[in-house]
Amino acid sequence: MELPRIPHPKTSGFTIIELVITLILIGILAITVLPKFFRGGFAEISLREQLLSRLHLVQTQAMNHYQDCFFLQVNTDNYFSGELSTDGSCANTSPPLEAVSYSSDLLVSQGTIRFDGMGRVRLADSSLCSQFPCVISVEGDDTHTIIIESEGYIHAPL
Repeated sequence: MELPRIPHPKTSGFTIIELVITLILIGILAITVLPKFFRGGFAEISLREQLLSRLHLVQTQAMNHYQDCFFLQVNTDNYFSGELSTDGSCANTSPPLEAVSYSSDLLVSQGTIRFDGMGRVRLADSSLCSQFPCVISVEGDDTHTIIIESEGYIHAPL
């Protein structure tokens, strides 16, 4: 006695195109993202990227407003940015409520940084930078830096 054959649908697996695209995406992730997770210093890299982003924000705010009152303050275990005063005097130095905390195991360059309307660091008003290039370091298991050039270019070397 012969058993009847049951036809199987042809949509029961991956096509070769789907397989190749999946392998390419896994390869891209393996090259770009995964090395950051499996080496020491992930906390330092994360904090450096946060500070880099906040520096760009403060620089953009200073360039888009008529006042040079925007600042970034870095302390021993937190950082915050804001506007010193809204009346044009830049005299109010009370910190905003949006301070971002980080691990006290990390050593970060401390101080205040301000930018002018052209996006350059105001050395006279910035305790975080005293000369160019301005180097902000984040130290822990590894050391990572942020560099601000004299014309305002902010970058983080690899």
